[in-house]
Amino acid sequence: MRASVCILPGIFSGNRTTSKFRSLLQKSGYHITNDASKADIIIAHSAGCLWVPPLLDHQRLVIINPPYWPGKTIRERGKARSRSNLRFRQYGYTLRQWLTRQLWGIYYMLAEYARARHIIRQMPFYNLEAVVTTGSVLLVRNKHDDWLTPELGELQYRNPRLKIVQLPGDHDDFNYNPQTYVDLLQSEYKE
Repeated sequence: MRASVCILPGIFSGNRTTSKFRSLLQKSGYHITNDASKADIIIAHSAGCLWVPPLLDHQRLVIINPPYWPGKTIRERGKARSRSNLRFRQYGYTLRQWLTRQLWGIYYMLAEYARARHIIRQMPFYNLEAVVTTGSVLLVRNKHDDWLTPELGELQYRNPRLKIVQLPGDHDDFNYNPQTYVDLLQSEYKE
């Protein structure tokens, strides 16, 4: 039986920005579902982490760059993200890839305005500590992420089953280099 995967994208993401990732998952034998409560594996990126339901015993959670940086305001993180966004070539992305990603981000922000507004209001209350203690959690942090603190030792202490992996790239790297994340998923969750 193929493992089912549900992807919970961030505020500036949706099916179009995650299409390569979804396609590679399907080619690798995973079944994509939109129902997180029925998925074997839930993959939440950025503000999509706010939509993670309580995990069932059989479910695994992969969190990619959640919005968690104690002591740093959302405004500070947003400004840092805007500045690092301009260094897209440093992360190996072409101008076309970067522009396409930015345009889709604007589209999702406007098309799903109510969702985006809800996320912005709830983000200050996001409790990553509570999420990582719920079960089998894989936390992925990209080296140049502006939303997730690099200081994750306290989270590891709270849940010895939490696995933390650092990968190269920036906050949206899984959209640009999805094969890396599919490979990680396959190595962590062998069926």
